[in-house]
Amino acid sequence: MYSYSWDYSQLTSPNEFSWSLGVTPFSNLAVIVSAWVAYFAVVMGCRKFMESRPPTSLRMITAVHNLILCVWSALMCAYGIVDFYSRWKSRGIGECFCTSDENALKGRLFYITYIYYLSKYYELLDTVILALKKKPIIFLHWYHHAIVILMVWSWLEDANMYAR
Repeated sequence: MYSYSWDYSQLTSPNEFSWSLGVTPFSNLAVIVSAWVAYFAVVMGCRKFMESRPPTSLRMITAVHNLILCVWSALMCAYGIVDFYSRWKSRGIGECFCTSDENALKGRLFYITYIYYLSKYYELLDTVILALKKKPIIFLHWYHHAIVILMVWSWLEDANMYAR
Protein backbone atom coordinates (compact mmCIF):
# COMPACT_ATOMS: atom_id res chain seq x y z
CA MET A 1 0.00 0.00 0.00
CA TYR A 2 2.97 2.28 -0.44
CA SER A 3 3.13 3.06 3.28
CA TYR A 4 6.93 3.07 3.00
CA SER A 5 6.68 6.54 1.41
CA TRP A 6 4.46 8.01 4.12
CA ASP A 7 5.90 10.98 5.99
CA TYR A 8 4.60 11.04 9.55
CA SER A 9 6.65 14.14 10.43
CA GLN A 10 4.16 16.38 8.63
CA LEU A 11 1.55 15.39 11.22
CA THR A 12 3.48 16.93 14.12
CA SER A 13 2.83 20.54 13.08
CA PRO A 14 -0.83 21.25 12.21
CA ASN A 15 0.00 24.82 11.17
CA GLU A 16 2.37 23.51 8.49
CA PHE A 17 0.16 20.64 7.33
CA SER A 18 -0.10 20.04 3.59
CA TRP A 19 -1.87 17.04 2.02
CA SER A 20 0.36 15.17 -0.37
CA LEU A 21 -0.91 12.12 -2.25
CA GLY A 22 1.20 9.10 -1.40
CA VAL A 23 3.18 10.99 1.24
CA THR A 24 0.53 11.89 3.81
CA PRO A 25 -0.36 8.71 5.73
CA PHE A 26 -3.52 7.02 4.41
CA SER A 27 -3.56 9.24 1.32
CA ASN A 28 -3.24 6.41 -1.19
CA LEU A 29 -6.41 5.22 -2.92
CA ALA A 30 -5.16 1.68 -2.33
CA VAL A 31 -5.63 2.29 1.42
CA ILE A 32 -9.28 3.17 0.88
CA VAL A 33 -9.92 0.13 -1.30
CA SER A 34 -8.09 -2.11 1.20
CA ALA A 35 -10.13 -0.62 4.05
CA TRP A 36 -13.34 -1.32 2.13
CA VAL A 37 -12.35 -4.93 1.50
CA ALA A 38 -11.33 -5.42 5.14
CA TYR A 39 -14.48 -3.65 6.37
CA PHE A 40 -16.83 -5.83 4.36
CA ALA A 41 -14.88 -9.01 5.14
CA VAL A 42 -14.75 -8.33 8.89
CA VAL A 43 -18.43 -7.39 9.12
CA MET A 44 -19.52 -10.38 7.04
CA GLY A 45 -17.24 -12.59 9.13
CA CYS A 46 -18.75 -11.20 12.34
CA ARG A 47 -22.27 -11.78 11.03
CA LYS A 48 -21.40 -15.37 10.05
CA PHE A 49 -19.67 -15.96 13.41
CA MET A 50 -22.71 -14.62 15.28
CA GLU A 51 -25.28 -16.68 13.33
CA SER A 52 -25.49 -19.45 15.92
CA ARG A 53 -24.66 -17.32 18.94
CA PRO A 54 -26.76 -15.00 21.07
CA PRO A 55 -26.24 -11.24 20.62
CA THR A 56 -23.18 -9.95 22.43
CA SER A 57 -23.66 -7.33 25.12
CA LEU A 58 -21.17 -4.62 24.35
CA ARG A 59 -22.59 -1.90 26.57
CA MET A 60 -19.23 -0.67 27.92
CA ILE A 61 -17.41 -0.98 24.58
CA THR A 62 -20.23 0.87 22.82
CA ALA A 63 -20.22 3.60 25.48
CA VAL A 64 -16.45 4.07 25.24
CA HIS A 65 -16.57 4.01 21.44
CA ASN A 66 -19.32 6.65 21.39
CA LEU A 67 -17.49 8.78 23.97
CA ILE A 68 -14.35 8.72 21.83
CA LEU A 69 -16.39 9.74 18.79
CA CYS A 70 -18.09 12.57 20.72
CA VAL A 71 -14.85 13.99 22.12
CA TRP A 72 -13.06 13.61 18.78
CA SER A 73 -15.92 15.36 16.96
CA ALA A 74 -16.14 18.13 19.55
CA LEU A 75 -12.41 18.85 19.25
CA MET A 76 -12.56 18.91 15.45
CA CYS A 77 -15.58 21.21 15.60
CA ALA A 78 -13.94 23.56 18.10
CA TYR A 79 -10.72 23.83 16.08
CA GLY A 80 -12.75 24.26 12.90
CA ILE A 81 -14.77 27.11 14.40
CA VAL A 82 -11.63 28.85 15.67
CA ASP A 83 -9.90 28.56 12.29
CA PHE A 84 -13.03 29.55 10.37
CA TYR A 85 -13.41 32.64 12.55
CA SER A 86 -9.72 33.49 12.16
CA ARG A 87 -9.93 33.18 8.37
CA TRP A 88 -13.13 35.25 8.32
CA LYS A 89 -11.47 38.04 10.33
CA SER A 90 -8.26 38.06 8.29
CA ARG A 91 -9.60 37.40 4.78
CA GLY A 92 -13.34 38.03 4.83
CA ILE A 93 -16.31 35.68 4.78
CA GLY A 94 -15.98 34.89 1.07
CA GLU A 95 -12.55 33.36 1.60
CA CYS A 96 -14.05 30.91 4.09
CA PHE A 97 -16.09 29.22 1.38
CA CYS A 98 -14.36 29.91 -1.92
CA THR A 99 -10.73 30.91 -1.98
CA SER A 100 -8.35 31.74 -4.75
CA ASP A 101 -5.31 31.74 -2.47
CA GLU A 102 -3.43 28.45 -2.80
CA ASN A 103 -1.72 29.06 0.57
CA ALA A 104 -5.14 29.02 2.23
CA LEU A 105 -5.35 25.34 1.32
CA LYS A 106 -2.69 24.40 3.85
CA GLY A 107 -2.34 24.60 7.58
CA ARG A 108 -4.50 23.78 10.55
CA LEU A 109 -7.91 23.93 8.86
CA PHE A 110 -6.83 21.30 6.36
CA TYR A 111 -5.12 19.35 9.12
CA ILE A 112 -8.51 19.21 10.86
CA THR A 113 -10.06 17.99 7.61
CA TYR A 114 -7.38 15.30 7.49
CA ILE A 115 -8.11 14.29 11.10
CA TYR A 116 -11.80 14.14 10.12
CA TYR A 117 -10.76 11.85 7.24
CA LEU A 118 -8.94 9.55 9.69
CA SER A 119 -12.00 9.51 11.97
CA LYS A 120 -13.98 7.90 9.15
CA TYR A 121 -11.76 4.82 9.42
CA TYR A 122 -12.39 4.63 13.16
CA GLU A 123 -16.14 4.93 12.54
CA LEU A 124 -16.07 1.65 10.61
CA LEU A 125 -16.14 0.01 14.04
CA ASP A 126 -19.79 1.09 14.32
CA THR A 127 -20.77 -1.65 11.89
CA VAL A 128 -18.65 -4.27 13.64
CA ILE A 129 -20.38 -3.43 16.92
CA LEU A 130 -23.79 -3.72 15.25
CA ALA A 131 -22.84 -7.10 13.76
CA LEU A 132 -21.68 -8.43 17.13
CA LYS A 133 -24.92 -7.23 18.71
CA LYS A 134 -26.82 -8.98 15.88
CA LYS A 135 -28.55 -5.72 14.95
CA PRO A 136 -29.79 -5.23 11.40
CA ILE A 137 -27.34 -3.46 9.11
CA ILE A 138 -29.14 -1.72 6.28
CA PHE A 139 -27.54 -0.94 2.92
CA LEU A 140 -27.49 2.79 3.68
CA HIS A 141 -25.32 2.14 6.74
CA TRP A 142 -22.80 0.13 4.70
CA TYR A 143 -22.83 2.62 1.86
CA HIS A 144 -22.48 5.67 4.13
CA HIS A 145 -19.46 4.34 6.01
CA ALA A 146 -17.73 3.24 2.81
CA ILE A 147 -18.40 6.29 0.67
CA VAL A 148 -17.67 9.00 3.25
CA ILE A 149 -14.03 7.90 3.39
CA LEU A 150 -13.71 8.44 -0.35
CA MET A 151 -15.68 11.69 -0.19
CA VAL A 152 -13.41 13.28 2.43
CA TRP A 153 -10.32 11.96 0.62
CA SER A 154 -11.59 13.74 -2.51
CA TRP A 155 -11.94 17.03 -0.60
CA LEU A 156 -8.31 16.83 0.47
CA GLU A 157 -7.05 15.69 -2.92
CA ASP A 158 -9.07 18.33 -4.79
CA ALA A 159 -7.62 21.06 -2.56
CA ASN A 160 -4.15 19.58 -3.15
CA MET A 161 -4.63 19.60 -6.93
CA TYR A 162 -5.87 23.19 -6.80
CA ALA A 163 -2.83 24.27 -4.78
CA ARG A 164 -0.33 22.82 -7.31
